[in-house]
Order: sequence, then structure tokens, then C-alpha cells
Amino acid sequence: MKSYEKLIWQSLVVLLAILLCAVIFTRDWANYRNRLRALRAKSPHAQLVDTRPLDTAQQVGALAVTRTEHDYAQDAERLADRSVDLAFAIAIHDAGQNPAPLTPQTRQLTERIKAGQTAVTADQNRVTQFTQLLSKTSDENIKADLLGLLVTAQAQLALDQDDLEAANQDLVLAGGNKQAAVQKLLDQHNAQDAQSASTAAAAAAAASGVASIERTQSRSIVAEFRAWNSLRAKELQLIQAHKDAQTLAAQLLASRDHLQKELDQEKLTKRGSHGGAGASPVNDQESSAVSLLRELTEDQKNLANLGRRVDTEQQLAAVYGDWITFVNVRENSFLHGMFVSLFFAVLIALCVLLANYGVQRFFAEVTAERRQLRTAQTLVLFLVQGVGILLILLVIFGIPSNLATVLALAGAGVTVAMKDFIVGFFGWFVLMGKNGIRAGDWVEINGVGGEVLTVGLLHTVILETGNWTDAGHPTGRKVSFVNSFAI
Repeated sequence: MKSYEKLIWQSLVVLLAILLCAVIFTRDWANYRNRLRALRAKSPHAQLVDTRPLDTAQQVGALAVTRTEHDYAQDAERLADRSVDLAFAIAIHDAGQNPAPLTPQTRQLTERIKAGQTAVTADQNRVTQFTQLLSKTSDENIKADLLGLLVTAQAQLALDQDDLEAANQDLVLAGGNKQAAVQKLLDQHNAQDAQSASTAAAAAAAASGVASIERTQSRSIVAEFRAWNSLRAKELQLIQAHKDAQTLAAQLLASRDHLQKELDQEKLTKRGSHGGAGASPVNDQESSAVSLLRELTEDQKNLANLGRRVDTEQQLAAVYGDWITFVNVRENSFLHGMFVSLFFAVLIALCVLLANYGVQRFFAEVTAERRQLRTAQTLVLFLVQGVGILLILLVIFGIPSNLATVLALAGAGVTVAMKDFIVGFFGWFVLMGKNGIRAGDWVEINGVGGEVLTVGLLHTVILETGNWTDAGHPTGRKVSFVNSFAI
């Protein structure tokens, strides 16, 4: 082995080892869905509102191919969107009932917001006061002074409003205003819903026009396997979505039962404290009763939303279950089709073997006088095996869409490559005809004379006679001619 060949081999081995190490170290990257799910769970927004049901519904909705699957996808996305809307309502109520604990940063921002609100209120009062005075006075000099004060007050109001808005934004970013953060997420969710609604029709129309491997009408093994493999991958994603919906429904149901117990206990506690406050003034009792009713109403509304979300997640899980059943039915259909195709492929192979056996038996009974026909045995066996292999390939890969073009090009190529064989083969039919030649005949072919020994399927062999001095005597040389001379 030369030095540069050794260098090439060594480089290939080193590169193969490096790639193998890369494949091993990055094997966890292949399951990107679990990694994305973990990243979403760690994000601060996921802790406020769980939008995973809608994200999952949109992901599996993109896999819909048939009309039935599109119906399932629309139902799943509708239920998931409703579940997320209820999650936002619950999150807003929870943010109002359980504000974020104050930290040194959020406490400073809260004081800044209070000061900003006081400043904005004072600026608004000054603007209102200067505006009223400006409308009442008729002295031009006083009007000019008031107008200058009004412009200054409006500029100060705009500056204080900007500072207040910046403080609110900083408080949201610091996690000190859960309600504002949830409301911001809700606005983004509504905007995405509007955008999705505007593009859903166009996306569905574009997807319906794209040929999917799951819509194949071919009965070939390759096409059916690709469709089965695609459906199998889709089924795994749907099974995960179904499992997530069931898990979330169980968690929400447990939370609902826990909140129901807390609400019942709170009712008993507040009613007992309200009943024991007989010495309180009447106004205080009425105010306390109104406050109690409002709190109980809000808690009951939150509990009802939680119950609706449990029901929605259960319906979503049912939709995923029906979709899984539909996909599994189609998956089994393609699997049955693969079994049928494999059956016909094996049947064709068996028929080819039987045909080979029959041809061999037929030619084995040929008499010695017709021994030249044994050459036809090879041709017949070749044709039988070629047809069998062609049929098996058609069963495996299917009929090409441009079959006529493929056959025309293949026929032209075979004709050019085997023109001598074809002409020689048809020449054999001419030689075996009524005016042909037989073994023992004396003939002259292309200037060579002699006795015919054999007339084969492709060649004619004669024993040359005559030489420079003595014509008519065998020279001992056998000369073979392609049967094309007969044509």
C-alpha cells in the first residue's frame, strides 16, 4: 500500500472515530420535544400561566392530513384555547388574591409607583385648574401667563406619566406585579389568536394541496412502509399529548377538590366570626357582610373556572384518544397492505422457481438429435427470471409515474447494447426455417466454406474444408459465425 493510500485510510478512520464520539455525546439532542418542554417549564411565564395545552394542540394540528384529522385538530385546538383562556382567568384571580412577596427591589419600585401616581394626580389637577382659569379670564396678559403655566404643567404631566409607566414596567419585569404580567401575557395570547385565525384558512388550503405520503394510493411495499412510519410517528406524538392532557386534568381535579375544601372551611370560619360580632356597629356588620359575599363570590367563580378547565382538559384528552384510534386504524391498514405486498412478492418468487423447474424438466427430455435446442433453455430461464425480478421490483417500489418513458428509454438502451445478440437471435429463427441450414450441410459463409457442425441459438459453427493446395479436405479449424449473417 502506498504512502498516500495509508494516509487516506488513517484520515478516514480518525474521522469515523470523531463522528462516532459526536453521535454518542449528542444522542440526547435527538429527543428535542422533551428538551423544549423542559425549557418552557423553566421559563417564568410558564409559572404564571400554563399554555402548553394550546402549544401541543398546534403542534399536533400541523400533522393532520385527512379531512377527519383536520376535524380532530380543530376540536383539539378549540378546546386547548378554551383551557388556556380559563387558565388566564384563574391566574388573574390568583394574582389578585396572592400578590407576589415584596423584595427590596420590588418594595423600592412600589414606593416609586406610589410617588409617581401622586405626582401624576397633582399634575392632572394643575392642568385642570389652569385650563379652567384660562377659560374664565379675559385679560390677554393673564391669559399668556396662564397659557405658559398650562404648557409647563402638561409637559410635567407627560414626564411623570412616562416615569410612572417605566416604573410599572420595571415592577412587572422584577416579578412584583403578577396581575400586570398575566394581563400582558393575555394580550399577547389574544393577539396570537387573531393572527392564527387569519392564517389558519390559508395554511389549511396550502396543506390540502400538498401531496402527503399518508395519502399514497400505491400498493408498493416502500410507499406503504413510508406511510406506516409517518403514521407511527404521529401516533407517538398524539399519545404523548393524550397523556399530558390526562395528567393535567388529574392535577386540576386535585387542585379543585383542595380549593373546594378550603372554600367550605372559609365559609364556616367567616360565618362564625361574623355571627360572634354582635357588639359591632350595624354599619361595620353590613360592610363585613358585603366584603364576605364578594370574596366568596370571587372564590366560587374561580372554583367554577377550575371545574370548567378540568372538563375541557378531559374533553381534549377524549379528542386525542379518538384521533389516536383513527390513526391506529390507518396504520393497521397500511401494515396489512405491506403483508399483502410481501405475500405477492414471495408468491412471484415461488412461481419463478416453479417455472425454472418446469423449463429444466422440459429441456431435459429433448432428444440428442435436437440437442441444439438446449441453448434455448438458457434464454427461457433468463426471460422467466428477468420477468420475475421485474415483477418483484414493481411490488416493492411500485409502478413509476412515468412508466412509458422509463420503458422507452430502457428499451432503447437494451436495443443499442444488445443489438448483436438480438440480430443473432432472430437469425437463428431464419436458419431453423424451411430454407435454412442443418448440421452436415456444406455451406460457404462470408468466404469460409465447410461442413456445418451446429446451428446454435446465437452462433453457427462450421468445420472449415480446403486450403491453398488441396480444396475439399478438412483443415481441422472450427469457425464460429454470429447468426446475424442470415439476416
